[in-house]
Amino acid sequence: MKLFSILLLSAAAFCTPNVQAQDSCPTTVTLTAPLSGTKIVEQASEHLIASNSIQSGDIAYRAGKSVTLNPGFEVKPGTVFEASIAACSPIEMKLATWEENVFSLGSYPNPFAQNTLIEYTIPENAMVSINILDVRGTVISRLLSDKVQEGGTHRITFESDTLPEGVYICTLTTPNGRKTHKIVKQK
Repeated sequence: MKLFSILLLSAAAFCTPNVQAQDSCPTTVTLTAPLSGTKIVEQASEHLIASNSIQSGDIAYRAGKSVTLNPGFEVKPGTVFEASIAACSPIEMKLATWEENVFSLGSYPNPFAQNTLIEYTIPENAMVSINILDVRGTVISRLLSDKVQEGGTHRITFESDTLPEGVYICTLTTPNGRKTHKIVKQK
């Protein structure tokens, strides 16, 4: 009886592997190779484990239960990276889902000496606030305060001539969510 069950399971797996592969995400994805591209979404139904380097582009990691960033994981400056716990979507919808739901925040150069260009993307028209905070959470600069902006990518320059060296937090707030990004001022 045990042999019959194994043969039946093997036959079922042999007959339908392509349907399963196209209609669902892998249970676990492990990423070790460098990634670069304009828009890439890596997905797993349960766990995504990364120890790779993200070279450039807009990269998103999504998994149903956990996204683990192990030693060796690195995001190069100028790259937009997002990791989230979310259900994976079919392959055909990956790019459409990314395009419709992107909500990102980054800066270049980082670290910076005097000014840094803050770039952010919102998926739809929204009221936007962008603040710079020190590490204690005190607002030291309000770049935008409740300004209605169109969906898409926007850029704003943060001029920091009077600030001392240190770590600061840039926050992007909309009615649909909030993103934070660490920026570092050096001489």
